[in-house]
Amino acid sequence: MKVLTLLLLSLWIAFGSDRLPPELNLKRKKTIPEVREFRESIAEILEEEYVEVFPGIKVVKDCKVERGIASWYGGRFHGRRTASGEIYDLFKFTAASRTLPLGTYVLVINEENGKIITVRINDRGPYVDGRIIDLSQSAAHKLGMMRSGIAMVKVIPLKCLSPESLNRLYDEIILDIANTY
Repeated sequence: MKVLTLLLLSLWIAFGSDRLPPELNLKRKKTIPEVREFRESIAEILEEEYVEVFPGIKVVKDCKVERGIASWYGGRFHGRRTASGEIYDLFKFTAASRTLPLGTYVLVINEENGKIITVRINDRGPYVDGRIIDLSQSAAHKLGMMRSGIAMVKVIPLKCLSPESLNRLYDEIILDIANTY
């Protein structure tokens, strides 16, 4: 419904109200304050599609954002085959998830210190109850959770991020993705 309203308003501006069907009861707006109101209403319609899940990070309302405990795995798995078939490298930004599809890129936010990393899901796990993601040793180090071994995190698929959030985090995301292979 919101998209249809936005489309009709756009058509109204482009072609004028006299070319739209009379049942829409739209009158031609000519004054600057009314144009400003129109822009604000479009911004509100678009804003309603996203929800802020962490300060400065918005996601699509219907996307699944997981919140839970992250852990990490390292040395004894280094060089072993992962569920995706590739060899586990503790120096790459990868992770294991029970539910996310292999190959999915996710943003992981450490809620305790605000650090953020982008990782690629290439394995299955964690196999400890109550944990939602197992990070590689390097990913855990970047998130600042090496000492404690666990951290409360939010896991957000990159496809769920709002354009505004993607733009803000673009450089960091690209650098992290380059370190996933």
